[in-house]
Amino acid sequence: MSKKIISILLSVIAVLSCVFPVNAFASVITETTQGPADNVFFTSSLAPYYEFNSKTADGAFYIPGLNNAVSYNSEFKCYSSNDTMVPQGMCIAEQYTLITAYDSDEAAKSVIYVLDFNKNLVKTLILPDSYHVGGIAYDTANKLILITKGSKCEVGAISFDDFLRYLRFNSPFIKINYTISESVSNLKATSASGVTYKNGRVYLTAFGSGSTSCAYCYIPYYDAINNTYYLTYQYKFSLPNYTQGITISSYKEKTRLFVSVSYGRSESKNIYCSYLYTYTFDEITGSKAFDNILTCPPMLQQTYCMGGKLYCLFESAAKLYKSENKNPVDVVIPIALSKICDEKQGNNINISVKNVADGKYVSINTNIIGASIYYSSSMPYISKNKVTNAYKYSKAYTKTASGMVYAVAVLDGRIVASDAVYITVSKAVAPGKPKITAKSSKAVNISWKTASNVSGYYVYRSTSAKGKYTLVGKVKGNKGKFKDKTVKSNKKYYYKIKSYRNGYSNSSLTSYISVTTKKS
Repeated sequence: MSKKIISILLSVIAVLSCVFPVNAFASVITETTQGPADNVFFTSSLAPYYEFNSKTADGAFYIPGLNNAVSYNSEFKCYSSNDTMVPQGMCIAEQYTLITAYDSDEAAKSVIYVLDFNKNLVKTLILPDSYHVGGIAYDTANKLILITKGSKCEVGAISFDDFLRYLRFNSPFIKINYTISESVSNLKATSASGVTYKNGRVYLTAFGSGSTSCAYCYIPYYDAINNTYYLTYQYKFSLPNYTQGITISSYKEKTRLFVSVSYGRSESKNIYCSYLYTYTFDEITGSKAFDNILTCPPMLQQTYCMGGKLYCLFESAAKLYKSENKNPVDVVIPIALSKICDEKQGNNINISVKNVADGKYVSINTNIIGASIYYSSSMPYISKNKVTNAYKYSKAYTKTASGMVYAVAVLDGRIVASDAVYITVSKAVAPGKPKITAKSSKAVNISWKTASNVSGYYVYRSTSAKGKYTLVGKVKGNKGKFKDKTVKSNKKYYYKIKSYRNGYSNSSLTSYISVTTKKS
């Protein structure tokens, strides 16, 4: 056979291997599958989460790649099938739903699953990255698909025109590249786990706790001539601990911020928490007002809004985590926005607040039979089958300072419902320093300059200037005088006053005034 013929044959084989690549580990590469994960029944997984289950809507669809996915093995330099992909991010790009996934074994490249309008898998796009690719978003103004590159603070960009060209390939899977250069000179974040786009702004989220859990807002600019994408920093704002991603959407003429929070692999090991926070949000300043919180099944990742629904992606049915979870979820689940934006907070657990003389009276109840209630100033979570970072609730209590109150209902070692509310407790205005207006051997008359907008006053007494002051009288209404009839003759007393107002914490005590009663 001539060298020319051999060369032609080799070229044909090379072309065919791109369209029909050969797997080094199997004689046939099956396509990425989309269907129920092995040994997972998501309806039973949702059943323990009463509140979450009550808010779901029609339109759930299976997450691709949980049983089998095609990617590219970097070590062996070939396409291969695997069952170790972990779903991470999700967005809508025109009529397509895009879901990112990475290989938990770190052998295969990260991928984007492309689903059509009917949520059927049509293509697997294989990215050039082998590490933990995370969030994905669609810049509708510039028509660019944005992808965060794991722990790196980088955002890969692919033009939608190039994306459509990739879809025209006959093969159900294809290797792709980021087609637009990105300038990272003005990024303030040190890591980027999630990304979202809304109204001409790009938001990057950083996974962490405390001050490291925050989002960064940027104004994007696409230089089409130089094919470069720039992000100009605007501001940052705090997020709950262990935020996986955020979604910003308009609902009933308000901008809503949905924050997906998750930490820990399962409900039986390590630390476990999974929540969806809802805020009203100001895109100009990044300020937000807390609105609602929803307990979710384990390992909630990113979300997106469409058609009055918030679609929730979970990674709990991935092979890496499935065996450790009591309730793995292998579908993207839509929640009705009306049920998380309009309904009263805490459908199955409720925090009630009423005004009392020295602050807010907080009572918590649940309609879940057999559930225990825990509360805290920050969100409780499950650690080694115990509720951590919380107090067990037994009776109502008075809150005397502003701050959050979180409450959860726990049943069978799971947090099945939650509620949270920010309580504002201001201080009552203090009265003026008391004066002695009259005294005898059996009584002392005291007066003071009244304060504005108070419900009344408490009168305290001691037998030494720095001693313990004991409550000896309560004056209802805005009256600035009190007669102490419990004194003894020829004895020195010290008095202090403070005001109270229903719904406010008590004012500070005034400085003291002293008096010695007359001899009998």
